[in-house]
Amino acid sequence: MTIAPRIEIYTILACSVHKPDIFRQSFPGLELGLQSTSSHLSPEVDLPLLPSMHTTPLNGRLAPIYIPDVSSIPDTLVKGNSSSPPNHRNLCMSDPVVQAAVAQLTAVIAAVMGILSCITTGWWGAFSDRHGRPLVMGLSVLGLLFTDFIFLFVALNSKRVPGGYWFLVVGPLVEGSLGGMATGVAACHAYMADTSNENNRKIFSFSLGLMFTGFAVGPALGSLLIRFTGHVLSVFFAAAASHILYTILVFFILPESVSQKQMALAKARYAAELLDHAQERERNPAVGVLVKIRRLFAFLSPLTVFLPGEAKTKPDGNPLKKPKKDWNLTLMALGYGFTITIMGSYSTKFQYAASTFGWTAETLGYWLSLVGATRAFFLTVILPVAIKLFKPEPVVIELPAAPEESSPLLSSSPGPSSSTTTLPRPTIKKEIHSPAFDLALARISLLIEIISYTLMALSPSALAFTVFGILGSLGTGFSPAVQSVTLALYARRGGTESGRLFGAMSVVQALCSQILGPPMYSFVYMKTVATFPRTIFFVTVATLCISFLLYAFVRVPGEEEYHRGGATDPEEHSSTSHSPGMSGGVEATGVERDATLVGEEARGFKRNVSSYGST
Repeated sequence: MTIAPRIEIYTILACSVHKPDIFRQSFPGLELGLQSTSSHLSPEVDLPLLPSMHTTPLNGRLAPIYIPDVSSIPDTLVKGNSSSPPNHRNLCMSDPVVQAAVAQLTAVIAAVMGILSCITTGWWGAFSDRHGRPLVMGLSVLGLLFTDFIFLFVALNSKRVPGGYWFLVVGPLVEGSLGGMATGVAACHAYMADTSNENNRKIFSFSLGLMFTGFAVGPALGSLLIRFTGHVLSVFFAAAASHILYTILVFFILPESVSQKQMALAKARYAAELLDHAQERERNPAVGVLVKIRRLFAFLSPLTVFLPGEAKTKPDGNPLKKPKKDWNLTLMALGYGFTITIMGSYSTKFQYAASTFGWTAETLGYWLSLVGATRAFFLTVILPVAIKLFKPEPVVIELPAAPEESSPLLSSSPGPSSSTTTLPRPTIKKEIHSPAFDLALARISLLIEIISYTLMALSPSALAFTVFGILGSLGTGFSPAVQSVTLALYARRGGTESGRLFGAMSVVQALCSQILGPPMYSFVYMKTVATFPRTIFFVTVATLCISFLLYAFVRVPGEEEYHRGGATDPEEHSSTSHSPGMSGGVEATGVERDATLVGEEARGFKRNVSSYGST
């Protein structure tokens, strides 16, 4: 809802500072919130009534910096001047200096929040295992709410705050300290993992579809609010109100998904880790500097989840050979990171559309709604139907039941025959969902996005740009597919804490989309906006190609391996079917967590899922 208006406000503020002459032409007196009578004054009178543009020289060698009086910026955003010539209205949007300044501002804001998110997201993810998901979800949205208040405060009092519009960075400082959106998404994913079993992982796709439904409805609502109220800031008030409602929901209504027993186990593990660190410091007091450096980069510690481990199967069946390294999780994380970097390019691409096609915040909002609606429809309707039709049938195998589940150690019937007769050991049937289909879906989604961004870079008109943007929305299945494959590979390796896994994925997301992505794309746009601004699309295509190449080397177990027994070890079965990261256990069949993106209902088997709201 606030993306397009936010970019427009940034453009107004940057233009008033860096190009005051263009600013006066683009936004005459009424645009800057002067008295209504100013519109009846002559141009000679209008110009002096503009907000004071005084200069503040930093030293004798530097050029003066214009610090505009933008205390009336709300009126700037409130009243539109339809009589202004379109070419004047687009001067700020098309000016390379202003566009570079806006790109710099958005990059700094994203980088500040991204760095803090990387430092804190992994810790918050583990914190959710110890204290519950709703608490972390609520704290993350409180940070977002604080950012909304800071934005409104700066917009209403930009003259009175130190640093001018750079005071906007304070909001991301607090939001990033609370984990940011990455922590909220990780806690939400962990909550869904807690409350769903292996056969209905389609909740990931459905939830992402609902999120893109919000992306579709939000910009349209924002554009309609701007049109019918005439107040651009009304969009931000509406967003703040929705965040307040969400905060009330997660703190007072949403049930807890992690049981008290699971929290106690996570707290015990955390206490043991702290004790080990304390003992290490006592044994090696000389390594204090190394310990401090280690703490500085402690936010990267969740990424150890993706380090290569030993493969489950032995090479060529030779026990003398060392087990091969399993690089699948590492490749999945790297490919996910390269793809997620394109999230850091959204603001520059919005600037490109506004500059190239003359789109206003209202038009850009409608475009975002159209693309978001296509994504939501694809995720909630087309993708589930396609997966239902083309997903291969699950593999059903038989496993010997554990001794305590099959028969007692001592026979109840007396006599010598009881010691000589061996009863057949019962077996249980097990349904295995290979993640191969989800991996193929991720690769196809990448191909669609590669084609889409290539065509967007070559678009000669706004219509073609819109059509190819809609085409790119058909690759939205990438994220839920990657989450499903990563979760399956993590469970196959023996991982049990879904919160830790999704926390690590959130670190990757924050690192790539908020720290590496925005500066990279902003730097490219700043250097090429005056010559060839379409370069950002070709850089996007290059990153997607790298991700596709990485996923080409990922190997997941197929049907043949399951039939050979490589993944049917009863110990592995028992360790993965009773995950402490899941409060809802799966009984009777013990399905592993090798779940696909959209699981089908088990045929012929009943499952009893325990309640997750008891705490």
